[in-house]
Amino acid sequence: MGAIGTLGPNEPLIGQQGSRTALSTPALVLDLDRLERNIAYLAGYLGKAGHGVRPVAKIHKSVEVAKRQIEAGALGQCCATLAEAEVMADAGIPGVLLFSQVVTEPKIARLARLNARAEGLLVAVDDAAVVDRLAAAALEAGEPLRMLVDFEVGGRRTGLVAVDDALALARHIAGTEGAIYAGVQGYNGSFQREPDRDARRAEQERCTAPLAELCGRLTEAGLAPEIVSGGGTGTYAIDAANGLFTECQAGSYIFMDVNYADTPFEPDNPHPFETSLFVRTTVISARDEFAVTDAGIKELQREEFPPRVAQGAHPDSLYELVGDDMGRLTVPEGERLPQVGDALECIAPHCYQTLLLYDVYHCVRGDTLVDIWPIEARSQW
Repeated sequence: MGAIGTLGPNEPLIGQQGSRTALSTPALVLDLDRLERNIAYLAGYLGKAGHGVRPVAKIHKSVEVAKRQIEAGALGQCCATLAEAEVMADAGIPGVLLFSQVVTEPKIARLARLNARAEGLLVAVDDAAVVDRLAAAALEAGEPLRMLVDFEVGGRRTGLVAVDDALALARHIAGTEGAIYAGVQGYNGSFQREPDRDARRAEQERCTAPLAELCGRLTEAGLAPEIVSGGGTGTYAIDAANGLFTECQAGSYIFMDVNYADTPFEPDNPHPFETSLFVRTTVISARDEFAVTDAGIKELQREEFPPRVAQGAHPDSLYELVGDDMGRLTVPEGERLPQVGDALECIAPHCYQTLLLYDVYHCVRGDTLVDIWPIEARSQW
């Protein structure tokens, strides 16, 4: 057998009818039809509400996925790391928002250089001294840097807590050469998957009340925010109705994982998104009471809840991660237990944790492997 290509051992299967069932495992499988329907649905829903979407790139870390989101009307991509922002912007993705500050001199210099070559770059900030350093680097690189005031809305992460402090920072940005004041960010992901929609709405309204006050104060001061960025997959419908945010930072909606499986999103359409991301695994050992597969902690990532079986075994089966590269499957009484050589596909507990364990997506339409996409933005540098 020849050497494995850069896209892995499944590359020769691309385009072959029925090749999904022939994939060497473990394999990260992406159903493109479902992915595209998910992207189109959120874009259409928020578009009707006059609300933008700037999806979170850490969920997919893929230029190809980002391109499809942009083609459907997304404003850009939200990036957690400078490395993600560089990959996306250098691939021609516009409107990249780096939602966490960079504070070391090498990263500040990298960000300034990226800003000089990127289209519509934004960065969220919560410190006046960092603003000054970023602005100075941006001036040296030849392009002013657009900034959002990062405001804390209950997640206990980055962001200023006091409205007065956030207002002062907005004034500081607006008065600093090399910086452009563009608005505010207020994101809280701590309750996005709350299964009680009314409780989720009440919590989002409570947490964003200070943000609403800040936006009012900014407007009174002649600093009305062009951009109010925040919210996520769990609150897109709530936020679109409330009208505080101008754009949504949703991410998991494109894949849907166990984390969001039981979360109702809209009153009249609680589950509009389809699971599009799967881990395909093969049974390598079997006995009367359970089967062992080739996908364990290193293929699915251990979480507070286990993966769920989507294909190949009863959906109420229990899939446990019992080794770095082994899973254990037990089925309900009376149901067929998969045997050696059988394959099944699982829904990941957390999509963005699982994809970090892989180099590529195996893209399918129906039962056919149609392409293999690299996961380009996996670096944390």
